[in-house]
Amino acid sequence: MKKYLLTAILIFVSASAGWGWYLKTHPTTLVSTHQEGTDNFMSIILIKNPPLTNKGKLDWWMNNATMFKEKYNIPSPPGRTGYFVIDVFDFADGYKELERYDRLCFDEIKTSKNCIDKNWLMTIRSSRSGKVWYNVDESTYIEKNGKFIKVKEKIKIK
Repeated sequence: MKKYLLTAILIFVSASAGWGWYLKTHPTTLVSTHQEGTDNFMSIILIKNPPLTNKGKLDWWMNNATMFKEKYNIPSPPGRTGYFVIDVFDFADGYKELERYDRLCFDEIKTSKNCIDKNWLMTIRSSRSGKVWYNVDESTYIEKNGKFIKVKEKIKIK
């Protein structure tokens, strides 16, 4: 019995060390940002090595939101639309040529490789009333007092 317990502990410690090594050697990095739409109300953020969990993605956003605002003006101040939308995509494979019909392309990039696969990670959006919603996978969250609360019912954003 002790032999199995020792083996289980050894496997757990090895897996934990491996996970820690992976996170240190593969940090989430910003690749690019793009502004779209009327009054640039829509921002697109491209990252490499995204966090794997919903909590990780939300924490990543909260840890970087100030930097995005100061350095890239994301989200841009509400203009005529009165709201903002921020989409975050995984940039794992880089820019590509259009080739396929369902790629997201950026006109400001003046090369044939100006599109990405739509590897969506999350959306942060405000309503006209100023509430901010976070969509990750198939879940919706709101933030209260620095903590994310999962919304259990479908919400219509006005």
